[in-house]
Amino acid sequence: MRKIEMRRHALKGTGTTKEMLSSEGIAQAKRIGAEQMKGKGYTDVATSFYFRTAQTAAAFAEGAGDFAATNHATLDALFTKRLDELVAYHKEHGSVVKPEHPLIKEESARMAREFTAWLDTLPADAHVLAVGHSPLVEMLVYGLTSQVLEPLKECEGCAIDSHDGHLMLTEHFRF
Repeated sequence: MRKIEMRRHALKGTGTTKEMLSSEGIAQAKRIGAEQMKGKGYTDVATSFYFRTAQTAAAFAEGAGDFAATNHATLDALFTKRLDELVAYHKEHGSVVKPEHPLIKEESARMAREFTAWLDTLPADAHVLAVGHSPLVEMLVYGLTSQVLEPLKECEGCAIDSHDGHLMLTEHFRF
């Protein structure tokens, strides 16, 4: 049975460092790794192409101390090329996923197709840690499970397990 854990990246920097984690964000991700991720047996790590998601995954791994972010994939499924539309959506709705909105319908379906195609290349016992952005993680979770998550704060997320070929949301990680 494949297991997936989705997480939002840690606190990001500001100004010229907004594409990276802040020092507080690195400390936050290490703490979450130590407190919530130790012993989970991650086999694969997926991030968006933004550096702060890879930084978060590495800090999670360092904090946990028992998994390496070496089986790493950078996936388009954790981001969107429709960034202008997403910014407009975010201004109107925030990070709330509204399934009836055309952008959410289309992008969550695309993200789920691409993520599932990647997931299908992994062994049946894979345990994936995926790190992305809000509301994109929430959109991907909706596309995979048809369940709407409340907006995630930094380092929050959820677990998804595959049962009889279906993906089901099984746990929330909130603070």
